[in-house]
Amino acid sequence: MTKKMTITLEESLINELSSLAFETGKKKTQVIREALQDYFDVNAVTKSLQEYKMGTLKTISHSDIRDSLGL
Repeated sequence: MTKKMTITLEESLINELSSLAFETGKKKTQVIREALQDYFDVNAVTKSLQEYKMGTLKTISHSDIRDSLGL
């Protein structure tokens, strides 16, 4: 499901967005959607890495995964 949203951007970002959309043959909406998804993906990885470094991320050993899959 998609919903419409209105955002306000600096003119320089709008110009970059327009240029990138033209160069890639994508709609501006698609470029924004992909950029947001990339941002969320990087943010999730960064959060997981921070949790790992703090020792709060539960890890699973390779042998435990193999055992759970019956390999």
